[in-house]
Amino acid sequence: MDLSIVLPTCNRATLLERSLAALWTYVNCDYEVIVVDGASDDATPLVLADAGRWMKRRLRVIREDRREGFVRAVNKGFRAARGRNVMWLNDDARPLPGALDNAVQQLDDAPAGVGLVAMYHHVDVERNIAHEAMRRGRPYRLLHVRGTLYANFGMGRRDTFARLGYFDERYFLNAADPDFSLKVWHAGLRVVPSDDAFIDHDEHADERRAQDSVRGRQDNERLFAKWDLPPKNAAINDYDPARPCTLRGLRDVTAPKAA
Repeated sequence: MDLSIVLPTCNRATLLERSLAALWTYVNCDYEVIVVDGASDDATPLVLADAGRWMKRRLRVIREDRREGFVRAVNKGFRAARGRNVMWLNDDARPLPGALDNAVQQLDDAPAGVGLVAMYHHVDVERNIAHEAMRRGRPYRLLHVRGTLYANFGMGRRDTFARLGYFDERYFLNAADPDFSLKVWHAGLRVVPSDDAFIDHDEHADERRAQDSVRGRQDNERLFAKWDLPPKNAAINDYDPARPCTLRGLRDVTAPKAA
């Protein structure tokens, strides 16, 4: 199998339905989607039952007894993955036609030193932009954290994810994606742009996201407590494509776990 796509969700049935439809329509490689349902009590089970009828073996569902957060949900999917490559996708994100096939091909052709390919996504930010490209009249971006390129949506070899220990479960919601990219750099591997892979991302704001905001801020604080990165530079965009990693190593490996 070429690819395992891990998709965590909770009470976002309409968004989930759109995401699954986009995967079914726009991905041609041999793939599976592992949906990790955080004990949804909306129409999510109905959406998954309906999708199972047409996706068949391509859809696998892991249902949590209670919502444990984005990070643990993704890790459950990673551990269950059967594809030689794996990635994560939000329930409010949808790949453009051919995006994931192009990323798989790039990763298959990449040397062993490439740990993660970073897919461009539509995101409404003006800071921390590492790379930008236009598709369908919209800007799609890759971001950096204090000068180091990271993947909001990344694809890597399954054995790389397993060797690096998947997402750090000291996070609940935020920071897991830059953190994993920093783990890739720290291991002596590289994060590289996937120039033909684009993902629409709504960054959907709802009550659940508002309730998670405090824990999200705590996650971001843990990220900078863990990694030795340059000081924040509010004056300029300090990303240098010729030097895509400014990481200086681990700062505190015993940062407190999320409550």
